[in-house]
Amino acid sequence: MLVAATLFIQLLSGVQALPAGVMSSAPSAPATRTLPDQPQPENARARNITSGETSSASLTPDSYAVDSQSSQSLSTIRIPASQAPKAGPIVAAETIPSRRRWLALSILQHSAAAFDAYSTNVAVSRGATEQDPFLRPFTGSPGMYAAIEAGPLALDFLARHMQRSESPLLRKTWWLPQSASTALFLFSGVHNLGVPPRP
Repeated sequence: MLVAATLFIQLLSGVQALPAGVMSSAPSAPATRTLPDQPQPENARARNITSGETSSASLTPDSYAVDSQSSQSLSTIRIPASQAPKAGPIVAAETIPSRRRWLALSILQHSAAAFDAYSTNVAVSRGATEQDPFLRPFTGSPGMYAAIEAGPLALDFLARHMQRSESPLLRKTWWLPQSASTALFLFSGVHNLGVPPRP
Protein backbone atom coordinates (compact mmCIF):
# COMPACT_ATOMS: atom_id res chain seq x y z
CA MET A 1 0.00 0.00 0.00
CA LEU A 2 2.84 2.28 0.82
CA VAL A 3 4.63 1.28 -2.33
CA ALA A 4 1.55 2.15 -4.44
CA ALA A 5 1.22 5.56 -2.81
CA THR A 6 4.90 6.28 -3.43
CA LEU A 7 4.56 5.39 -7.11
CA PHE A 8 1.49 7.55 -7.46
CA ILE A 9 3.25 10.55 -5.90
CA GLN A 10 6.25 10.12 -8.20
CA LEU A 11 3.94 9.90 -11.18
CA LEU A 12 2.20 13.13 -10.20
CA SER A 13 5.50 14.90 -9.64
CA GLY A 14 6.68 13.72 -13.10
CA VAL A 15 3.56 15.04 -14.73
CA GLN A 16 3.97 18.44 -13.05
CA ALA A 17 7.61 18.54 -14.15
CA LEU A 18 6.62 18.32 -17.81
CA PRO A 19 6.43 21.69 -19.75
CA ALA A 20 3.01 23.24 -20.21
CA GLY A 21 3.33 23.27 -24.00
CA VAL A 22 3.75 19.53 -24.12
CA MET A 23 0.59 18.96 -22.04
CA SER A 24 -1.53 21.48 -23.95
CA SER A 25 -0.41 20.77 -27.47
CA ALA A 26 -2.62 18.35 -29.15
CA PRO A 27 -1.82 16.75 -32.43
CA SER A 28 -3.24 19.06 -35.05
CA ALA A 29 -4.56 17.97 -38.36
CA PRO A 30 -1.89 18.04 -41.01
CA ALA A 31 -2.21 20.89 -43.50
CA THR A 32 -3.66 19.67 -46.71
CA ARG A 33 -1.34 20.41 -49.61
CA THR A 34 -2.67 19.91 -53.04
CA LEU A 35 -0.15 19.06 -55.66
CA PRO A 36 -0.66 20.22 -59.22
CA ASP A 37 -1.26 16.67 -60.42
CA GLN A 38 -3.91 15.98 -57.81
CA PRO A 39 -7.54 16.91 -58.62
CA GLN A 40 -8.88 19.87 -56.70
CA PRO A 41 -12.35 20.36 -55.35
CA GLU A 42 -14.75 22.37 -57.50
CA ASN A 43 -15.00 25.28 -55.02
CA ALA A 44 -11.24 25.66 -54.70
CA ARG A 45 -10.82 25.47 -58.48
CA ALA A 46 -13.45 28.19 -58.98
CA ARG A 47 -11.73 30.43 -56.41
CA ASN A 48 -8.35 29.92 -58.09
CA ILE A 49 -9.80 30.70 -61.53
CA THR A 50 -11.53 33.94 -60.45
CA SER A 51 -8.54 35.14 -58.43
CA GLY A 52 -6.22 34.31 -61.31
CA GLU A 53 -8.38 36.18 -63.82
CA THR A 54 -8.59 39.31 -61.71
CA SER A 55 -4.91 39.31 -60.92
CA SER A 56 -3.94 38.63 -64.51
CA ALA A 57 -6.32 41.34 -65.72
CA SER A 58 -4.83 43.97 -63.49
CA LEU A 59 -1.26 42.99 -62.66
CA THR A 60 0.19 41.24 -65.70
CA PRO A 61 3.57 42.54 -66.92
CA ASP A 62 2.32 42.46 -70.52
CA SER A 63 -0.26 45.16 -69.83
CA TYR A 64 2.41 47.41 -68.35
CA ALA A 65 4.63 46.82 -71.35
CA VAL A 66 1.84 47.73 -73.76
CA ASP A 67 1.03 50.88 -71.80
CA SER A 68 4.68 51.96 -71.71
CA GLN A 69 5.05 51.31 -75.46
CA SER A 70 1.93 53.33 -76.26
CA SER A 71 3.07 56.18 -74.02
CA GLN A 72 6.49 56.17 -75.70
CA SER A 73 4.97 56.14 -79.17
CA LEU A 74 2.71 59.06 -78.22
CA SER A 75 5.63 60.99 -76.78
CA THR A 76 7.58 60.70 -80.05
CA ILE A 77 4.80 62.32 -82.07
CA ARG A 78 5.62 65.89 -83.01
CA ILE A 79 2.79 68.13 -84.19
CA PRO A 80 4.10 70.97 -86.38
CA ALA A 81 3.12 74.44 -85.26
CA SER A 82 0.51 75.98 -87.51
CA GLN A 83 1.86 78.88 -89.50
CA ALA A 84 -0.58 81.70 -89.96
CA PRO A 85 -0.54 83.25 -93.43
CA LYS A 86 1.46 86.43 -93.54
CA ALA A 87 -0.88 89.27 -94.21
CA GLY A 88 0.22 92.64 -95.46
CA PRO A 89 -0.30 95.81 -93.52
CA ILE A 90 -3.95 96.55 -92.95
CA VAL A 91 -5.16 100.06 -93.67
CA ALA A 92 -7.77 101.21 -91.19
CA ALA A 93 -11.07 102.33 -92.65
CA GLU A 94 -10.79 105.64 -90.82
CA THR A 95 -7.56 106.54 -92.68
CA ILE A 96 -9.08 106.06 -96.15
CA PRO A 97 -10.20 109.46 -97.52
CA SER A 98 -13.85 110.06 -98.21
CA ARG A 99 -15.27 108.90 -101.52
CA ARG A 100 -17.43 112.02 -101.70
CA ARG A 101 -14.40 114.25 -101.99
CA TRP A 102 -12.97 112.04 -104.71
CA LEU A 103 -16.30 112.16 -106.56
CA ALA A 104 -16.51 115.94 -106.19
CA LEU A 105 -13.01 116.39 -107.62
CA SER A 106 -13.85 113.97 -110.47
CA ILE A 107 -16.92 115.99 -111.46
CA LEU A 108 -14.95 119.23 -111.25
CA GLN A 109 -12.11 117.81 -113.35
CA HIS A 110 -14.39 116.46 -116.09
CA SER A 111 -16.27 119.77 -116.18
CA ALA A 112 -12.99 121.65 -116.61
CA ALA A 113 -11.99 119.23 -119.40
CA ALA A 114 -15.30 119.83 -121.17
CA PHE A 115 -14.75 123.58 -120.82
CA ASP A 116 -11.30 123.19 -122.39
CA ALA A 117 -12.76 121.22 -125.30
CA TYR A 118 -15.40 123.87 -125.86
CA SER A 119 -12.88 126.73 -125.75
CA THR A 120 -10.56 124.82 -128.10
CA ASN A 121 -13.31 124.45 -130.71
CA VAL A 122 -14.11 128.16 -130.35
CA ALA A 123 -10.46 129.12 -130.80
CA VAL A 124 -10.07 126.82 -133.83
CA SER A 125 -13.16 128.38 -135.39
CA ARG A 126 -11.43 131.75 -135.02
CA GLY A 127 -8.38 130.56 -136.95
CA ALA A 128 -6.24 129.17 -134.13
CA THR A 129 -4.52 125.80 -134.32
CA GLU A 130 -4.45 123.06 -131.66
CA GLN A 131 -0.97 122.58 -130.24
CA ASP A 132 -1.65 119.09 -128.74
CA PRO A 133 -0.89 116.46 -131.43
CA PHE A 134 -3.20 113.91 -129.78
CA LEU A 135 -6.21 116.25 -129.83
CA ARG A 136 -5.49 117.90 -133.19
CA PRO A 137 -7.41 115.26 -135.24
CA PHE A 138 -10.57 115.92 -133.16
CA THR A 139 -10.58 119.72 -133.34
CA GLY A 140 -13.73 121.30 -134.74
CA SER A 141 -15.85 118.16 -134.11
CA PRO A 142 -17.98 116.75 -131.24
CA GLY A 143 -15.36 113.99 -130.85
CA MET A 144 -13.20 116.56 -129.14
CA TYR A 145 -15.28 116.21 -125.96
CA ALA A 146 -14.86 112.42 -125.79
CA ALA A 147 -11.15 112.55 -126.63
CA ILE A 148 -10.29 115.12 -124.00
CA GLU A 149 -12.11 113.14 -121.24
CA ALA A 150 -9.69 110.17 -121.53
CA GLY A 151 -7.00 111.91 -119.50
CA PRO A 152 -9.28 112.89 -116.57
CA LEU A 153 -10.70 109.36 -116.47
CA ALA A 154 -7.21 107.88 -116.01
CA LEU A 155 -6.44 110.43 -113.31
CA ASP A 156 -9.65 109.47 -111.47
CA PHE A 157 -8.50 105.86 -111.23
CA LEU A 158 -5.04 107.00 -110.14
CA ALA A 159 -6.46 109.16 -107.35
CA ARG A 160 -8.71 106.33 -106.15
CA HIS A 161 -5.74 103.96 -106.07
CA MET A 162 -3.75 106.48 -104.06
CA GLN A 163 -6.58 106.70 -101.52
CA ARG A 164 -6.31 102.94 -100.87
CA SER A 165 -2.51 102.83 -100.91
CA GLU A 166 -0.49 101.44 -98.01
CA SER A 167 1.80 104.46 -98.08
CA PRO A 168 0.66 107.26 -95.77
CA LEU A 169 2.20 109.85 -98.09
CA LEU A 170 0.14 108.69 -101.08
CA ARG A 171 -3.04 108.58 -99.00
CA LYS A 172 -2.48 112.18 -97.93
CA THR A 173 -1.71 113.49 -101.44
CA TRP A 174 -4.35 111.58 -103.42
CA TRP A 175 -6.06 114.85 -104.46
CA LEU A 176 -3.03 116.28 -106.28
CA PRO A 177 -3.51 114.59 -109.71
CA GLN A 178 -7.17 115.62 -110.03
CA SER A 179 -6.56 119.11 -108.67
CA ALA A 180 -3.59 119.76 -110.99
CA SER A 181 -5.53 118.46 -113.99
CA THR A 182 -8.52 120.63 -113.14
CA ALA A 183 -6.33 123.72 -112.80
CA LEU A 184 -4.61 122.96 -116.13
CA PHE A 185 -7.92 122.53 -118.00
CA LEU A 186 -9.28 125.76 -116.56
CA PHE A 187 -6.13 127.65 -117.52
CA SER A 188 -6.25 126.23 -121.08
CA GLY A 189 -9.94 127.10 -121.44
CA VAL A 190 -9.43 130.68 -120.31
CA HIS A 191 -6.42 130.96 -122.65
CA ASN A 192 -8.38 129.60 -125.62
CA LEU A 193 -11.18 132.07 -125.09
CA GLY A 194 -8.67 134.91 -124.99
CA VAL A 195 -7.15 134.05 -128.37
CA PRO A 196 -8.06 136.86 -130.81
CA PRO A 197 -9.69 135.91 -134.07
CA ARG A 198 -7.40 135.63 -137.09
CA PRO A 199 -8.35 136.73 -140.58
